[in-house]
Amino acid sequence: MEDLSGDERRWESSGASRAVRLMARGRWPDEIDVWQLRFDFAGALAEDMPFLDAAERARAARFLRLPDRIRSAATRSVLRELLGGYLNMNPADVPLVVSSRGKPMLADLRHDALSFNVSHSGDHALIAVSRRHVVGVDIERINPAIDWRGLARLVCTPLEKQAIEASPLALQPAQFFRCWTAKEALLKALGLGITEGLLALRVDLHAAIPAGPPQVAEGAHAFDGARSMHYRWIEDIDGYPGCLAFNSA
Repeated sequence: MEDLSGDERRWESSGASRAVRLMARGRWPDEIDVWQLRFDFAGALAEDMPFLDAAERARAARFLRLPDRIRSAATRSVLRELLGGYLNMNPADVPLVVSSRGKPMLADLRHDALSFNVSHSGDHALIAVSRRHVVGVDIERINPAIDWRGLARLVCTPLEKQAIEASPLALQPAQFFRCWTAKEALLKALGLGITEGLLALRVDLHAAIPAGPPQVAEGAHAFDGARSMHYRWIEDIDGYPGCLAFNSA
């Protein structure tokens, strides 16, 4: 088992047990922590989410479905508690703001060296945190009801579609979602929205651990930052492909 850093020991000693740190196992640098959160839709209580401010509670309340409200509130509360450990401060006082793209960020520039990113889908969330690398993370539930072949036209380059179609039929949906999560994680690390370049990037679906950065489409200069990015798939959760993106230190 990997040794826990001081940040992680503070988290474990806080008494919170909802987030579990995923072991890197050589997939990403030791300076990046990836946390998994599993939602308890049946037993979720308001006291389980004690660190939310009024705006965050209001944002969660706007969701019509209870599971969506729980995902929003629980993820933000756990994010605050994690960041409180990294910053050695009360989680309720962590200066979180939301960007115009809906991305949580630290408002206090004294903490701008701490990069973090969040994604949730279905029963799970992933939170990536690093003091050394810029990070982006994504997780998606494989939903057999989704027309992934139709979505592939918007998400996948021709070479990526060929790689998916060359896979055994039963594995093709998972391959599509691996492609999707990699694109989203990379774009989030770059600070870009998903509508701005899913087709501008190409990932290597043949490699379990890609050897280099994604390919950037010719002339897509807005995505040049991806040339110094790496991406690693997170396949620790059955039925939930995920991906972590991070820059070279």
